[in-house]
Amino acid sequence: MSIGKIQEKCAICASYLFEDDDVVYCPECGAPHHRDCYNSVGHCGFEKLHGTELQYKKPESSKETDEAPPVIENEPKADSFEKPFQQFSPFGFAAPVDADFELDKDITAGEAQEFVLQNTHRYIPKFINFKFGRKASWNWLAFLTPCGWLLSRKMYLWGTIIGALQVAFSMLLLPFNKAISFVDLSSATNYVEQSNLIMENIDKIGIIVVLVALMGTMLDLTLRVLIGVFGDLIYKNHAFSTIRSIKEDKDCDKKITTLKKGGVNIYLGLLGHLVVNNLPTIIATLTGML
Repeated sequence: MSIGKIQEKCAICASYLFEDDDVVYCPECGAPHHRDCYNSVGHCGFEKLHGTELQYKKPESSKETDEAPPVIENEPKADSFEKPFQQFSPFGFAAPVDADFELDKDITAGEAQEFVLQNTHRYIPKFINFKFGRKASWNWLAFLTPCGWLLSRKMYLWGTIIGALQVAFSMLLLPFNKAISFVDLSSATNYVEQSNLIMENIDKIGIIVVLVALMGTMLDLTLRVLIGVFGDLIYKNHAFSTIRSIKEDKDCDKKITTLKKGGVNIYLGLLGHLVVNNLPTIIATLTGML
């Protein structure tokens, strides 16, 4: 069985399906698949969405000719600023999501898209997952630079608190860094040999200094993991609460205020990252700790 170019995509690989493709359909929702794709996973690509608002719905028949190119979803419209999209297919969801789809009470996907602005293809699917009960995800940027990511997303209070904690944890490593500066590590060619040399000179360095440094390292890693896991949820809560406050403010220009409070501030994020990574050394130098 085969289908033409009528905006149909494989529910597994999301590629357009053509007349020559070997196509099979889900017996429950009717979603089309390449036979090989279906066999590779053993079930419908929309299995997790069966019975929900996002369950696959067959698109209306198209009268396009074979020469007509596939319709491009989310093609920009002249009035896209007024209504950013009617529907979009965010990464991780092959089914289109309407702009008026409710992500939370009185918060629609369209409003969230206007606020997030950059990387909506990543964040909107996360918000949908949270709607259906998920509480955690993973954000590599939030893990690698927690303060920088939070500030870039204009979560100023969170960014300041997390940045201060990162600086404090880094300060715990300074006595250790000063102590090992008196140990000759030039002969070590890898981290294992460096660790062995440090253990051999533990009396000179001081066991307390080593334990404090380990504590600082573990605290910093724990903080990074927590922000990496729960950062998207924190951002969702921030976005939704800000959107609500904008909607409740009768005096503000909602479009301009959304642009000011939403989107990203790359420069502030970069500044936060630089401060967190360099402030401990500056403080140590000024106080004579190094």
